[in-house]
Amino acid sequence: MKKLKYFIIIVIITLLPIVSCDVLDEEIISGVTSEYLNTPDGLAAGVNAAYQNLRYYYGQEEGCNLTVFGTDEYTNGGHGGYHYMNKYETGLNAEASPMWTLWSNFYVAINTCNAVVDRATASEEMTDAEKNPKIAEARFLRAHYYFILVQHFGPIHLTLEETMGVETEATRAPEDQVYAAIIADLEFAVANLPATQTEFGRATQPAAKHMLALVHLTRGYKSFGSAADFNTSATLAKSVINDYGLTLDTDPVARYNHDNEQHREILWSVQFNEDPLLTPVGNETHLYFRPWYETYDYGGLDRALGHGYGRPWIRFRPTGWLLENFRPYDVDSRFIKGFQTVWYYNAAATLPAGAHLGDTTIFLTGDDLTAGDVAAIEARLPGVKGGKNLYSWNEADKGEPWSWHSSTNNSINIFPTPWKFEDNKRPSINYQEGSRDWVVYNLPETYLMAAEALHKTGNNTEAAQFINAIRTRAAWPGKENEMLITPDEVTIDFILDERSREFYGEQKRWLDLKRTGKLLERVKKYNPEAAPNIKDYHLLRPIPANQLIRTSNDFGQNSGY
Repeated sequence: MKKLKYFIIIVIITLLPIVSCDVLDEEIISGVTSEYLNTPDGLAAGVNAAYQNLRYYYGQEEGCNLTVFGTDEYTNGGHGGYHYMNKYETGLNAEASPMWTLWSNFYVAINTCNAVVDRATASEEMTDAEKNPKIAEARFLRAHYYFILVQHFGPIHLTLEETMGVETEATRAPEDQVYAAIIADLEFAVANLPATQTEFGRATQPAAKHMLALVHLTRGYKSFGSAADFNTSATLAKSVINDYGLTLDTDPVARYNHDNEQHREILWSVQFNEDPLLTPVGNETHLYFRPWYETYDYGGLDRALGHGYGRPWIRFRPTGWLLENFRPYDVDSRFIKGFQTVWYYNAAATLPAGAHLGDTTIFLTGDDLTAGDVAAIEARLPGVKGGKNLYSWNEADKGEPWSWHSSTNNSINIFPTPWKFEDNKRPSINYQEGSRDWVVYNLPETYLMAAEALHKTGNNTEAAQFINAIRTRAAWPGKENEMLITPDEVTIDFILDERSREFYGEQKRWLDLKRTGKLLERVKKYNPEAAPNIKDYHLLRPIPANQLIRTSNDFGQNSGY
């Protein structure tokens, strides 16, 4: 199957359809005007262009700042300049670049979608059967862009028509109106998208149903939502699970295989490419979730394009709660399969005395280590000397997310790293733009959405069945029964715990906690760096200063900023 190819098109004044990435057969189009968008080929290129701006949010540091930082899962590592995003400090304000990056890129994309919808609707060169699938793709994407924006910013400017010239006035539509527009777009997408696409990465009917289920689930918690939203969400999620021949993999981490990015659990993903010439914007998360394994006085360690030895930028550090959430490790396989906790000497030129290539250099464990434990590990692992490379997190350690066994080591920079972001297909070890696709919607999330919606309707018996389907496939062989939960154990907190075990770091967590009303509670409980500063007003992000400055009327800022 082909991957979706993107075109970069500026639709307000002219079209510049330069092929960007993820193509098998490139098509270069130049020297055209905006009238090109009125043609069947132009509309197809316009649809492709509407996908492009997803790459400026997913798999990027600033997108992760908005969704990974400041949650119960991740806090800041020792490097980077965005710690204020995690700590809810004064730098989180209208001039913070993550706000404008999201806002500006998504509104450009929305205008592209609007142009496609307007031009295709008015086109007389195509039948409804020919143009409705293109309109459906554009409306699916428009819904997605608006859904991300409204969750972060609350009332926002809502326009469903193409902007053809300069406009200086804008008003904020109430959230209920934005949600109504999103739902209308997705209902059209569900009715007109195919069940599958020949180019992987295009919107499909099950992906649209999944998103519509998530939108109804989110609206159900709102003051303008209702119990009917939860019922609708459950119905849509169950349709995705039952009506398209989709099945869960027996391996809970199989969908992250970089060599199988069309895995059966993936409903929709943002496409990246291995060719540097075709990837001006790559997936950079291979940098951000990695510890500073090469530092301190270890010696014998160096970066390499091998499993676990990539370039570290030390941005996102797991909280103690995230690591504890996978216990018991001998029952639930997801931590052992999902995280790197050991590094081995790999650089002969800098080996310390008495060490050998392949000896253990850094060893991280979830055990609360006594002096005897340390001695036993040192005897078994000759590269670990005097406890200086030996780290432990443990359930009893509540005041600090880490305990460690040597004052020479700074725990803010050493932590387990998730394999799901690993990228060894870059042309060189320090190359920044990664090629791993970003999974936005997947089948395990559909199961957990169904469970959450059913729980909100009072049907914990059926909710537990969907949760258990996820949990039993994550068990080590023979441990399946130990993973089962009863209907009485189904709570929002348990569902959030389970979502974290499946989707940690995947740009979902801040939105999940906000949706369920748990953001402040769980951040205060599990993120020591963020706990002192988070306030009620942080449930919305600040409207970017550039938007306020460039609007001739009073656009309005969110309270607290």
